[in-house]
Amino acid sequence: VKLYLGKFFGGASKYIEIILFNATLLVYGALAGIFLSTIFGGYAFFWTLAFFAISSSVLFFESIEQIGFINFVLTLPLILATLLISFLAYGAGDLGNLNFYGEDPFFVFGVLMFALAGFSAIPDAMEVFSDSQQKFKMKSVIWLGTAIPLVLYIIFIVSVLLVVDGRVSEDAISSLKNVLGGGVLVLGAIIGFLAVFTSYLVLAYDLKRIYELDVGISKTSALLSAAILPALIFIFGFTDLIKTISIIGGLFIALDGFFVLLILRKIRKNGLSRFKFLPFGPVHQFLLLLIFTASIIYEVVYQIF
Repeated sequence: VKLYLGKFFGGASKYIEIILFNATLLVYGALAGIFLSTIFGGYAFFWTLAFFAISSSVLFFESIEQIGFINFVLTLPLILATLLISFLAYGAGDLGNLNFYGEDPFFVFGVLMFALAGFSAIPDAMEVFSDSQQKFKMKSVIWLGTAIPLVLYIIFIVSVLLVVDGRVSEDAISSLKNVLGGGVLVLGAIIGFLAVFTSYLVLAYDLKRIYELDVGISKTSALLSAAILPALIFIFGFTDLIKTISIIGGLFIALDGFFVLLILRKIRKNGLSRFKFLPFGPVHQFLLLLIFTASIIYEVVYQIF
């Protein structure tokens, strides 16, 4: 951002990213605590602190390839278990329960932005491929890395709505217990834990690198900051999980989107773009900017104030 948009926007982007990453890790930690307490019993608060302590070990890895391998191994059972629970829910559900609107439809936008955004994974993927491979492989990586989660989200969302008749818990999994039984609840909690843990691995690594490369602090300070700050926020100030997710997605990720679009316009204007993934003309850009603007206004007016 600093390179293409200037020092002011570069500084703003840096601090937005730090807030965004810490808040996201905070959410993952809180969800992990809920899932672990479902699996093993006990209080979610203490399981969350344990998750922060243990998961921070990922920050000792120096290679994104190592983290990527762990992520890949854990993602395979995550996908299979998600499909299994969705299949069971479809069998026990009722089409009359489907309701895609709710009391505040626009609230969903921020949550979906949170769930689908994967900007930070793209530079990590670029590190894995050589320059000659990037043009041919990155397009497939970005397409599949976005499409597969989206399809799984749709399958799982519909299956949960079929079962619970609109009364969905914060973690979604607990809602399934009365219909599908305690065994499915534990399996669902394992799914949820794997989902947040695999995401935590990549984001914690990236946050450490932001502290090192963009803030300019030492590796030790970067590691401690990435490991401790989300846990401290959780201990002293975390209250509303779903509202936090909505603000992260609808405000901070939308701001991220602004910077990406402005950079895109700048590099195309100056003829610096090496290859295009999609036809993304002025109309597309305007509509997306309009959506991001509406999202930011909504989050500030209705969620923060």
